[in-house]
Amino acid sequence: MPPSLRPPIVSLLGHVDHGKTTLLDRIAGSIRAAREAGGITQHIGAIEVPLSTVSVLSHGIVSTEGFQVPGLLFIDTPGHRSFETMRRRGGALADLAVLVVDIKEGFKPQTRESIQILRHEKTPFVVALTKIDLVPGWRKPTGPISLADQIQHSGPEYSKHLDERTYSVAEQLDQMGFSADRYDRVSDFSRNIGLSPVSAKTGVGVAELLALLVGLSQRFLKSELNVVTGGGEATILERSDQKGIGPVGNVIVYRGRLRVGDEIIANGRREPFATKIRGLYRPAPPKRGPAGKTIRLESLNEVEAAAGVYLSAPGIEEAMPGGILKVVLSAQDRETVIAALQSESHPVADLAETGVALAADTLGGLEALAFECREEKIPIHEAEVGPVGRPTVMNIATVKDASHRAVLAFNVPVAVELLQEAEASGVKVFRGEVMYRILEEYVAWRTERLASLDSDRRLIVVHPAKVMFLPGFVFRASKPAIVGVKVLAGTLRPGVRLMNSAGEEVGHVKVLQHDSETVPQADEGMEVAVSIDGAVVHRNIEEGDTLFVLITEGTARALRAANLTPNEKGVLEEVVRIRRQTSPFWGQ
Repeated sequence: MPPSLRPPIVSLLGHVDHGKTTLLDRIAGSIRAAREAGGITQHIGAIEVPLSTVSVLSHGIVSTEGFQVPGLLFIDTPGHRSFETMRRRGGALADLAVLVVDIKEGFKPQTRESIQILRHEKTPFVVALTKIDLVPGWRKPTGPISLADQIQHSGPEYSKHLDERTYSVAEQLDQMGFSADRYDRVSDFSRNIGLSPVSAKTGVGVAELLALLVGLSQRFLKSELNVVTGGGEATILERSDQKGIGPVGNVIVYRGRLRVGDEIIANGRREPFATKIRGLYRPAPPKRGPAGKTIRLESLNEVEAAAGVYLSAPGIEEAMPGGILKVVLSAQDRETVIAALQSESHPVADLAETGVALAADTLGGLEALAFECREEKIPIHEAEVGPVGRPTVMNIATVKDASHRAVLAFNVPVAVELLQEAEASGVKVFRGEVMYRILEEYVAWRTERLASLDSDRRLIVVHPAKVMFLPGFVFRASKPAIVGVKVLAGTLRPGVRLMNSAGEEVGHVKVLQHDSETVPQADEGMEVAVSIDGAVVHRNIEEGDTLFVLITEGTARALRAANLTPNEKGVLEEVVRIRRQTSPFWGQ
């Protein structure tokens, strides 16, 4: 009789070095140790723990009697990547998550970020409190032992320290809005998060953690785990090349089944595309005898959820990592599927006229980065999956707010030449593999940039200037006008607005150049080329015109008390006289 439930998909999240990889290795090692009793099915991008294996590992420790869930499928890319990379329609790929927390260190920045992701995706989770073998009082176990027996074996002092650290983590969860307790003290898992102490190094607590995940899956996820026989959906982890097969997609089937010959629609870099499954492959069971270095692949006619496989299909190399593929059931179904996947291709819906650029290696990564930016009130101007390109840098260099002239690049390469071009264009590129660090670095830079811009604005305000448009020095008449000027008094800087001797605004200064080099300012007596946005030679400016830095009435009042040079004071009085021709009390 075929199973009525599929294995739930489980992902591990947590802070760097809190033991995610070690725990997953221990789980995989436990499976290998229990192979004779429970068997093992190898997957691409996942580790399956059959219920029979959980029963063997839990024998004498936890009862698995009455469990109907056929086992657990762990995604074997621990950390944020398992959520950011792997998506399914409607949210995260994982049905359940294990938040890994070092019991000695408690919450760290990435722990909190993981909880934010889980909260955003509404994914149920348990907490694995790792490294309990480093809690003071631990005594080395003499063999396979339950967590309860290990606590008793280590003595009251160990039990006291373990409780103190467990409740410290529970308090930190409470601060983030979650009620939690040690799993064996929780009576209602729908209201409380279970904390499961584990020593990945010795294996103590692993059986309890696995049994807890199976039990919670059966109790709370049963309706979501019903086996679906019609159609199939999968998420694309990445693309690769397999010897003798060619380009393949590494996929996790999370719903229904895939068959060789099925027509599928997959997310591409730019848009969904149609193709047909040419082959499905997974690692073949190991042969008896010495283990070889080459992993043999076996061909499958079909595969059911939940499973990880290589998928061969024409054009699969164009599939987007983190994207989705879906079986087309009929010709009428094709357009509906394309439209659904098209909407999944653009996770960043609200783009701003001024904002930062986002780049990520996967669709899910881009969505997670966009979500964190929205949480931090960081506006987004554009967002793309894939490496940072020159057009992105050029676009961001022109956004109005200078504090948004930044590219946040998560897990994607940036060419050295492009970094140099970005710096020359005034664009800052933040790149890395840890999302919260990228955001922290950008926020710190933005704070400094805003302070610097504010300082620059103050400098511009307190430096009145008077210039003459030099006859015979028209380099461009408009868009912007580029002309030669001589500074007669004060200091001229980019960013100021200019007016003529009648008090009419003629444009604002964009760039100053002296001897073909851009300069930050032009002092009294200097002759420079200046680009003036909004000015048109022979329309609102003429050769020989005298121009002034435009000063607002409030600024003029403030400048009267400022420490100006005699020439700057003279320019200020000229500006006041010009303004009073039309407004007698201007600047008083």
